[in-house]
Amino acid sequence: MASTLMQDLDSSCTLRVFPKDPKDALINDLRQSLKGTLLMSDSFILPMATTDDALERIGGKGRSLAKMSNAGFDVPTGFHLAADAYRAFVAENKLQDQIVALAKPTLNDGWVSFEPASAAIQELIKSCSISNAVAGQLREAYAGLGGEPPVAVRSSANAEDLPGLSFAGQQDTYLNVKGEEALLEAVLKCWASLWTAQAISYRHENEIEQGSVAMAVVVQQMVPADVAGILFTANPATGERSEMIINASFGLGEAVVGGQVTPDTFIVDRNTKAVKETMIGPKEQMVVSDGEQGTKLTDVEAADRDQSSLSDALLTDLVELALRVEGNYDGLPQDIEWAIVDGKIALLQSRPITNLPPQPLEVEWTPEEGVPALVRRQIVENIPDPTCELFDELYIRYALRWNRDAEKSNYASLHGFAFQIMDPGGISGTREEWQAGIRAAREKIAATPEGMEQEKHDLDLFVSELSDEDRGAFDAMANELNSDNLPNAVTVPESDNPTYTAFHKTFTNDKQHNDWRERAMPELQDAVDKWGAVDIAGASDDTLLEGMKELIEAEGWYWSGNGGHTFGVAKSVDDQLQAFLRENLPDHKFTSGQFLSGFKSRIMMANDALFEIAKVIRADDDLTLCVLATPAHRLMGELEARNDTQQILKDIDTYLQEYGHQGYSLDFCEPTQQEDPSALFVTLKNMVRRKDYDPVQHEEEAARKKDKAMNEIAELLSGLQYWQFRYRLWFANKYYPMREESCFVLGMAWPVLRPMASELGRRMVEVGTFKQPEDIYHMYSAELEESMALRADNKAKPELAELAQERRDLRERRKLLHPPGTCPPEASDSPGIAFKETQIKNDDSSDTLMGIPVSPGTITAEASVIMNPSEFSNMIPGSILVCPMTSPAWTQLFAHAQGLVTDIGGILGHGSIVAREYGIPAVVGTGNCTQRIKHGQMIEVDGDGGTVTLLDD
Repeated sequence: MASTLMQDLDSSCTLRVFPKDPKDALINDLRQSLKGTLLMSDSFILPMATTDDALERIGGKGRSLAKMSNAGFDVPTGFHLAADAYRAFVAENKLQDQIVALAKPTLNDGWVSFEPASAAIQELIKSCSISNAVAGQLREAYAGLGGEPPVAVRSSANAEDLPGLSFAGQQDTYLNVKGEEALLEAVLKCWASLWTAQAISYRHENEIEQGSVAMAVVVQQMVPADVAGILFTANPATGERSEMIINASFGLGEAVVGGQVTPDTFIVDRNTKAVKETMIGPKEQMVVSDGEQGTKLTDVEAADRDQSSLSDALLTDLVELALRVEGNYDGLPQDIEWAIVDGKIALLQSRPITNLPPQPLEVEWTPEEGVPALVRRQIVENIPDPTCELFDELYIRYALRWNRDAEKSNYASLHGFAFQIMDPGGISGTREEWQAGIRAAREKIAATPEGMEQEKHDLDLFVSELSDEDRGAFDAMANELNSDNLPNAVTVPESDNPTYTAFHKTFTNDKQHNDWRERAMPELQDAVDKWGAVDIAGASDDTLLEGMKELIEAEGWYWSGNGGHTFGVAKSVDDQLQAFLRENLPDHKFTSGQFLSGFKSRIMMANDALFEIAKVIRADDDLTLCVLATPAHRLMGELEARNDTQQILKDIDTYLQEYGHQGYSLDFCEPTQQEDPSALFVTLKNMVRRKDYDPVQHEEEAARKKDKAMNEIAELLSGLQYWQFRYRLWFANKYYPMREESCFVLGMAWPVLRPMASELGRRMVEVGTFKQPEDIYHMYSAELEESMALRADNKAKPELAELAQERRDLRERRKLLHPPGTCPPEASDSPGIAFKETQIKNDDSSDTLMGIPVSPGTITAEASVIMNPSEFSNMIPGSILVCPMTSPAWTQLFAHAQGLVTDIGGILGHGSIVAREYGIPAVVGTGNCTQRIKHGQMIEVDGDGGTVTLLDD
């Protein structure tokens, strides 16, 4: 029997975690094997202050309580039922193989569910009895508490309360348990709660093998709390270490932990222990013991609801206790559960705060001396995050030069964020002077023979492309108008809008486009081909760095030497159509986006290609389950491990070769989709899940809206005005697609550069200068050259690795900053800058946000606040995408969005273009939508009026 039991335990006694980031020492602890020791103990019961506190022995919650008990904190009296009791129970009843076989996902209407697995496993566990040996020890330990006291029976799994793996709320706790039989029943329920649907799913997502987990149980005397709650020793929302957050309510703490009440909230300065802010919650109900067994929810007396649950003295006591607890954990910020009875504080639990943001930075958004103003616009829309040092130096500050003879670029960075520098001439003067200058410039151009000839050429070209019927209507208008200068009247509408002064002639635009096609694109491609052919492993250090610099130079010059201007052509023709609509039909809220959808951009082609892969997966039920049930970051490995996915893998590779050079940021320290397709797979999974999804439907809806708008225009405009509109629409359609063509190739050099950087970084790791190859991105070129020279002499400079880590940490802290659209803010008062801004200043308290309307329509839905690609899986299908800005790699989310709202953006930003193609309302450039809108909050987006209304929380 003992031999058989040991064999069964051998397969279940040790938690196994799939390969993961080894930085977390606590997770590494989980890998300990106890196979030869678990049965050596004569007792399954351990005292509360045990020193036998391995995770595999008493679980995360138990280990924390044991540690605090040994440190002398007031922890309720009790004992631990070791996890080997659970393992023995599983082995004796031969449950292990059955449990592992049952712990598999199923699909429910396309969504992964572990509910059937959970129900089957829990029923299996509850159908078995606890052995006499374990039951006897439990009874004896319980009796040792004195009589039959009410106790709390708490689950304590061997994979909980760890940094990054809290398992908070995944397993059950039973309160006010009284009597031996009730205790045995509660223990069995705790064991069964190891297999709740939430717990199984959590392990599945976090790559913990289902067969490796076990459950210890903590039994403690009940604390009949007058007040209870949670204390965070750092602000879990902002990361501010100087603030403690206390949530408190009347009765047992489960009401606060379980979210059953809105508690009081206190923000405390940990240094002075003074309360900085108090928010009294309504506290309508509280959880109390329900007689002999269990708990109940009862109403709080009306007179007590608006009273503070904590006195100043108790607040001070709690803060002092929290500081001591945190000190017991070497200063690691803690999430502490506590209870108060008759003014005395009991410590119920302490765990590390999971996913705590880094300490926020305090910065001033003041440009460097000599820089008049900075604006977040143009290429910056593709660089949403603070950049790495090498990208900042070589791309932003050097490669983006308008003139190759210049020493520095027209861009700068401030606190790691990229900005465009505005020259003094572009920001001086009053609005009246600005408009007068515009009029003078237009009149000067129109009066020249060259200007008149270009206008005639453009009008003739427009008329030549009309249908016979339309040409006849145009001629009739021209005859009736009898203008001395018909080309000027049609092609240059009366306006003070500066948009009509740039890229308003086909001659200029065609010249720009031809240069892009015949020079700029081939030059970039030549650089990519040249360095793509290099044998990276055999290349010298100098060759690798030379290649990196040349590729960065090629990327920067592509944009500053042409691509940015080609982008400007598309932006200008769009702006011109938008200006015409707003000035001539101000009461009708038309936007250019209503008329500029329907062309097949590279973005839409990428979406169509991904959808073709999704259709193949949809047709196979087993493959569908595999794709939907596998977390996106593991999906490629799962597909590669199967023998029926060769064609799908080939199609994915083809997709990535064509479109995968695009990253989620232009900063080359971020992996491209080719390297890390996990965010792309989030969209693939959604396409597979939504059987009703078909991109053709979006195209048809966009076409319908366009036809409707054209019919409305025909009713509202006549004569010269109508043909001015038709001309502007023709002109916009002619050059508008250039936007996506010019932007599509951005970053095309990075799939060649990144392997070179990785190899050079690896060599620096080998010699001892770097700790990881990616340290190379956090060096400046002089530091990199110094490390290369040292390596040539077989020497190292390890302090550079430390410097790289400091800079990496600083970059993470900078990600929490919210850069303004303009620096300094008052510079936006200048019409020259206001004209180019991509962020509108919104009040921090108003429920209506103003923005730039770029895609028509109105929609009310939940908001999905997505800050970066790591959060793509949080996208709620059918919601409104709310994000800082979008780049081509974000396109995949639009297939499942009903609207778009961004912090930064303009009429021709990436998000604006894609929203039009999908026919969803969009408002961009709100400045602070990601700060004001909560994930899951209902909002209304008016893509005609440019407003976003915040509804319920």
